[in-house]
Amino acid sequence: MPLFSDPSVGIAEPLLRHAYCAAERGRGGVSPNPLVGCVIARDGVPIAEGHHERAGGPHAEIVALALAGEQARGADVYVTLEPCNHHGRTPPCVDALLSAGVVSVTIGMPDSNIGVSGGGAGALAHAGVRVAWAADPRPFERQNEAWLHRLRTGRPFVRVKVALSLDGHAALAVGRRSRISGEGGSDVTMRLRADATAVAVGAGTVSIDDPRLTVRAAVGDAVVRTPRRYVLARTTLPDSGARLFADPAHPTTVLIADGATAHRPENSPPTTMRVMTYPATDGLRGALEVMAADGVDDVLIEAGPRLLTALIESALVDELIVVTAGGFAGSAAPAVFEAAAQSHGDDLVPAFVPVEVGIAGDDAVTVWRPMHVVAAERGKGSAS
Repeated sequence: MPLFSDPSVGIAEPLLRHAYCAAERGRGGVSPNPLVGCVIARDGVPIAEGHHERAGGPHAEIVALALAGEQARGADVYVTLEPCNHHGRTPPCVDALLSAGVVSVTIGMPDSNIGVSGGGAGALAHAGVRVAWAADPRPFERQNEAWLHRLRTGRPFVRVKVALSLDGHAALAVGRRSRISGEGGSDVTMRLRADATAVAVGAGTVSIDDPRLTVRAAVGDAVVRTPRRYVLARTTLPDSGARLFADPAHPTTVLIADGATAHRPENSPPTTMRVMTYPATDGLRGALEVMAADGVDDVLIEAGPRLLTALIESALVDELIVVTAGGFAGSAAPAVFEAAAQSHGDDLVPAFVPVEVGIAGDDAVTVWRPMHVVAAERGKGSAS
């Protein structure tokens, strides 16, 4: 989910690029399913398109076939992910494609589910449908990196966003709500929330900042979307009077360690606070695994210093988004990283490398990823 670049420009096939863009319309709503887009064309001209909109809803191929109707017979199909050939919440897309009489299917990337990969393409080819693959699957893999990450690790893809002053502080004083970034940084936050399946904060942020974690309109303060919301706590439930728990239509989940002595406050309506436990011995890793089992492929964590430090020390940050404002917080401001320096002798040891840099209003935005992950991806790219 790049902020300042468009991975689709690397897709050589125009109609697959069209399908990629269609798939993006499902972002934030399909988890734990992958993003999928589909285009049906005749003589290179699109006649119908579809995307997977929500988990349990019709797949992209089914949506596109319904729109194409009889025109699908003899047509070509372009789909970002290998069509399914198994019964899940919905019937196999392969059966629908064969019944519709399509003559070719071009696929962006294989289905990575164990026991599924290659099954859809193989069934189509066996039935006489021409099957082709994208020249480069990496844009499609990047589009679904959160889904692939959960399949591989059992945890959601973790994006952490922090706002810092020029001298590297996230607040002006300990325990006091501070606004660091400007309108540009706020716009970035809204975009990140809009694209996220879930948004999470620590219990300290609930106490100090009292956030809503909603997506609000660029003009005015109207709520346009409420992603799934989580509070990462350890032993104590947050105050039920916080704004996170003010909307019965959108309950907020509190993840708390098992064995904690905390009790739900009597004034907390059960419909607004949902409590789930994770093994205390597993720490944040266990909390994230519970979140993944709850159907979350990706989470945006708006972290304060304590939570940020714990996530980094546990190697659980997959992407770090730093919004830097143009002011200085001063020497009395708290540190953003509360652990010891990551160093070797007198040299700082980089753990992250920048992958994107951009300007948002009066703020600078830098996107960082773990050094070992970027190195592996670059090695894979050079090998191909």
